[in-house]
Amino acid sequence: MLAVLTRSLADSLPCSLVWNNLSVPVASASPHDLFLLACAAGTVLLLLILIARVRLHPSLALAVAGLTLGVVSGMPLRQVPLSFAAGVGNMMGHIAIVLGMGAILGKLLSASGGATALGEFLFERCGPIGLPWALMGMGIVVGMPVFLEVGLVLLMPVIAAAARRSGRPPILVGIPVLAGLSIVHATLPPHPAAMLAATAYHADLGKTIVWGLIVGLPAAAVAGPILTWFLLRQWKKHKHWLPAVGERAPLFGPSAREDSAALAAEEAIADRAASPVPTPVGPIRAVIAILMPVALICLGSWADALTAPGSTPNLILHFVGSADIAMLLAVLVAMIMLGGHIQTGRHHGTEMLRKLTADSFEPIAGVFVILAAAGGLSGVLRDSGAAQATVGLALGAHMPALVLAWTLAAVVRISMGSATVAMAVASGILAPIAGHSGVQPELLVMATGCGSLILSHVNDSGFWIVSSFFKLDMKQTLSTWTVMETVLSVAGLGTTLLLAAVMH
Repeated sequence: MLAVLTRSLADSLPCSLVWNNLSVPVASASPHDLFLLACAAGTVLLLLILIARVRLHPSLALAVAGLTLGVVSGMPLRQVPLSFAAGVGNMMGHIAIVLGMGAILGKLLSASGGATALGEFLFERCGPIGLPWALMGMGIVVGMPVFLEVGLVLLMPVIAAAARRSGRPPILVGIPVLAGLSIVHATLPPHPAAMLAATAYHADLGKTIVWGLIVGLPAAAVAGPILTWFLLRQWKKHKHWLPAVGERAPLFGPSAREDSAALAAEEAIADRAASPVPTPVGPIRAVIAILMPVALICLGSWADALTAPGSTPNLILHFVGSADIAMLLAVLVAMIMLGGHIQTGRHHGTEMLRKLTADSFEPIAGVFVILAAAGGLSGVLRDSGAAQATVGLALGAHMPALVLAWTLAAVVRISMGSATVAMAVASGILAPIAGHSGVQPELLVMATGCGSLILSHVNDSGFWIVSSFFKLDMKQTLSTWTVMETVLSVAGLGTTLLLAAVMH
C-alpha cells in the first residue's frame, strides 16, 4: 500500500506547485527553503521570549516578530510593512463586525440575567458531572453553521455564568465548548474549509457530514469532557496554575460591578428616583438570543437547497445569512427582547441601551489590537515564503494517504496558524491522489480537517482570542487551549483511521 501510494504521489504531483503566488517545491528542499523554515521557527521562539521573558504586550511582540521575520527572510524592505498591513486588513475584515456585534449581544445576555439563568439551568439539570457534556453538545450545535470565534462570542456569557455557578475556572468550563466548536469547524460542511476539501477530493457531502459526526463526536468527547476531568484534577492540586475563580472575569461575563449585589443595593438606595429592577430573563429567551444568528447563518448556507438559485428569496437568504448581517439582526432583536430586563434601576429606555452598547466595546479594544497584530504576522509569513517552504518539506514524506493528509495539514497549521488555510492548502495539493489512493474521499476530508487543528500557538488568531476572552497569560493558554486542540487533532486522526479500518 505504501509503495503504491508513493508511486501514485510521484506520478500525480508536479515537481513544484504554485500557492499564494510562490512556488511550493515538491521534490526536494533547497538551502533557501531550509533557511525560511529556520526563520519561521525563530519567529515563534522570538515571540515566546518577548512575551514570556521580556513581558512585552502580545500586540507589540507580534508586531516586532512579524516585521523581524520580513526583514530577516530577505523580503524587500518596502514590501514588509505592506504585507503586514495587508494581513491586518484581512484579519479585521473577517472578524471586526462579528466581534463587535458579539460583544453587544454578550453584554445584553449578561446584563439581562439571561446568561446566568441558562448557566444555572444547565448546572441544575446536568450537575457537575454532566455539565461538560451538555456544554460540548451546545458547542457542536451552535458551531455547525458558524465560525469558531462567532460561536465562542455567543456562548461566552453562558460559560462565564456556568463557571461562577460551579466554582471552576472559566477556561476549564469552556474547554468542552471549544472542543465542540473546533471539531465541527474542521470536519463538517458547510464550513468553508471543510466544503473546499470535500470539493477538492470529490467527496459526497451527505456522507461527509455523517462521517464527520462519527469521527468528531468521540474526538470532541476525548478533548472536551474527558480532558477537562484531567485538567480539573491538576487544578485542584495546583490552584496557582490558573487564576482563582472570579479573580479575572472573562470577556462578555458580568463585571465585578454587575456581579455585586451589595453595590446594586447601594445604588438603589442612593437613587430614590430609580425605577424598580425588572425580572431577569429566563433560559428560553437566552437560548433564542444565542441561536438566532446560528439559524440565520444556517439558512444562508442552505439557501440554494431551499430556494431557486438567483431568485429573490434566495438572494434574501444569502444576505441575512452572512455572518455580519446575521449578528447585526440578532443584536437588534435582542435589544427588543432583552432590553427591558436589564438588571439595574437606572437609565432605562433607549439611552440605557445606547450606554450599554458603548460599554460593551471597552473590554474588546485590546483584543482587536492583538488580533490585528496576529493578522500582520500571518501576512508576513505568507509573503515571505516561509509557509510554502514548510509545505514543500512535508511533501517528501512517504506515508499512507490519510496520515499524509493529516500531516500536511498539520504542517501548514503549525507554520501558518490558520486551520482554514491548512485545509485549503492540503486538499489542494493532495487532490490529484484522491482518486488513486484507495481511500474514501470523505475520510480524506476528515484526516485533513483533524490535521488542521493541531498545536494552535502564537501565530494563530484563535490562540489570542481564547487568551483574551478568558483572561489567560501565554503559559496558561498553551497548557489549556493548545493542549485541547492537539488532543482533538490526534483523537480525530485515531477515529478516522479506526473508521477506515472498519470500512475496509
